[in-house]
Parts: sequence; C-alpha cells; structure tokens
Amino acid sequence: MSRFYTIYFSPTGTTRRCVASFCRGYGADPDASIHLADDFNAPFPALAPEDAVVVAVPVYGGRLPVQVADALVRLHGNRAIAIAMVVYGNRDYDDALLELTDLLHSNHFRMAGAGAFIGQHSIFPEVAASRPDLSDEQKLIEFGRACKAAVSNGFEADNVPFIKGKRPYKKAAGAPLHPKAKKSDCVACGRCATKCPVGAIPADAPYLTDTTKCISCGRCITVCPEGARHHSGVAYSLAGALFKAAFSKRKEPEWVVAK
Repeated sequence: MSRFYTIYFSPTGTTRRCVASFCRGYGADPDASIHLADDFNAPFPALAPEDAVVVAVPVYGGRLPVQVADALVRLHGNRAIAIAMVVYGNRDYDDALLELTDLLHSNHFRMAGAGAFIGQHSIFPEVAASRPDLSDEQKLIEFGRACKAAVSNGFEADNVPFIKGKRPYKKAAGAPLHPKAKKSDCVACGRCATKCPVGAIPADAPYLTDTTKCISCGRCITVCPEGARHHSGVAYSLAGALFKAAFSKRKEPEWVVAK
C-alpha cells in the first residue's frame, strides 16, 4: 500500500500554503507531514518504492537554506517517488530547484516533478505581497494534477526535463538583515526564542538577535503575539526601496513533470 508524505520548511507559513494547494491537485492528504522549522532533526519515515514525498523549501539568496539541505541528507529515498518544490520572493530561484532535485536524486528518489513558485518575500513583504494568490493556487493545483498523472501513468525514472540552474551552484550568502525588537515593545513571553529554528534568540533577552545564527527566515516576526519583532533601520529601508524597484514585476510559477 503506497503512502504519501509532505516534508517542508515554512517559517512564515507561505511554503506550507503552497504544499496544501499542491496536495489538493494531487488528490491526496498526507499520511504524515514533517515541518523542519520545528525540528531539523525530526525523524523521517522509512520509505518504500511505491511511496511518494513532496519536499518543499523556501529559497534564500538563490540557494536552499544550509540547515535544510543538511537535514535532508538524512532523507533516504529507497527508490520512492519525489516531487521537489521551491518557493521564492519574486526575485529569482537561481540554483535552488536544481540543488533540491540533485539532493533528492542522490538520495535515491525517482523524480516525478519539480517546480518553483512565488510567495510573499519574507524580508521585504511589499514584494509579492499576498502571494501565493488565487492564480498561484490554481497553478499549484495544476502542478499537483500533472504530477499525479505522471505517477499514475508510470513515468520513466530519471526522465525529468531540463531544470533551470547551474553547477557548481552559486555561492551561498549569509543574511545581511536581521529582525529584532525594541526592549520597550517586548513583553518577554519567549515565544520567538522557542520557535526560532536556529536558536538565534536568547530566552532571557528575546528582544535581541544573535546575528551570527539568524537566517532571517521571519518566523519570529510571524509568531510574536505583540507584533514587536520586525526589520528596521536605515539600511533596511534603503535596501527595501532598491529591492522593490528591481523585483516588483510579477513573476509566474515554473515547473516540469517527468514523462
């Protein structure tokens, strides 16, 4: 009996929404979902060749987040079916989708499809605001249906069309901007410290951010009940204006499906 799993990293909930729309098109509810933002060391299921897995990851600087890539090394395919998805903030997904499909292929998965979708930018939320929108959701459903058809029709292993990207991948860059809170705005509830996937927020001073650890995933902003955490400062405002001017033109999802 085949099983269906979703594995994703979704600090702000955007990638999770994309996965949910894909599952509607695929016509299956997952037997289990693993959210790596809760635990990079979460145990993965023991997979059989008839099982299928959706792996979805946001794009940071054109690459997969290093912590996510390191976690996925533990995911052993055993010739199971995989669908790779990346979600990016309307700039470019660069080498991220190729990196993810390479990783899954090297872990002995059979790739049924791969796609890049757009979500609201986690650092500059005015870019791709409110995406995925209704149009994106429909395309995610369409992608899910196409992948299901490929699986049902017995696609040929390793016959996934060209995936954009280059090898060697572009150099991974650290996050130059980091969210924080004013001490006067923070009620020290500790929720951000508990939820930070990389442990960048000290529990005894949750208005601070350890910039050597922070990956600017935005989860602390999303979970703060007081709205105290955010990006701010002159450098952020200047970078935001430049980013918005350069990358506000709408981009559309792209995907490929095995034959």
